[in-house]
Amino acid sequence: MAPRGKGKKTKGRGAFSGLSIIASAVLLFVVALPTFVTLAVGLLPSMAAFIFDRSPGRMMARCVFGLNFSGVAPYLLELWQHGAQSVGGATQHVFEPLALSIMYGAAGLGWLMYLAMPPIIANILNLSAQRRISELRKNQRNLIKTWGDSLIKEVDR
Repeated sequence: MAPRGKGKKTKGRGAFSGLSIIASAVLLFVVALPTFVTLAVGLLPSMAAFIFDRSPGRMMARCVFGLNFSGVAPYLLELWQHGAQSVGGATQHVFEPLALSIMYGAAGLGWLMYLAMPPIIANILNLSAQRRISELRKNQRNLIKTWGDSLIKEVDR
């Protein structure tokens, strides 16, 4: 088996690389303009998150996109079901204050979730570790009761 070149890192491309997103957007613009308008306006917070998040894995952008898309999805479904496939109908529908507040509010919840979850998970892991420590100390006391103080003297050596 031949060794790989030294210092070379292969960079894997995900399913949502920049080129595939642009190609999908152009195709959507040509085929379904009202859907494109709805997505472009509704997913602005997600686009900002993808631009500004440079961390590995882009967890902030993923969190914001998931909840932002869940706020846009009902309006997409309504657009598709009621047959209002006109740009004027889509823009009128999307720029309603309630629709924008739901779409952007969902994205705001994504930002809040991204900010709030790490401390919550850290506290859960800390409590789990403390519980494990108390179990180990209880087991240690039982061993000392069973084997006596000579066990402590051998461990201290």
